Amino acid sequence: MRSLVLVVLLWLGGSTALAADEPAPKPQRQHEILQHRPSGFWTSNRAAVGGAYRWRLLYIGVGLASVTGFVMWRLMRRASAERRARSARS
Repeated sequence: MRSLVLVVLLWLGGSTALAADEPAPKPQRQHEILQHRPSGFWTSNRAAVGGAYRWRLLYIGVGLASVTGFVMWRLMRRASAERRARSARS
């Protein structure tokens, strides 16, 4: 049985080794570099006057972090109060 498995493995390995090589992949198209028009995704390739995007995104990030922090603070306070109430009853 062991010799049969060995023969099958060698046969499969030999057949794949002797198979014809695959053709080389086609070269990929160069990415277009936008120079005189907006990209149309998040921002344009031209700098915003006065860093308009930068400050707006900073305020959004600070706001999201503040809301998340406040919610976590409230959850921790409520969990601590419930734990204290449970231990006081015991």
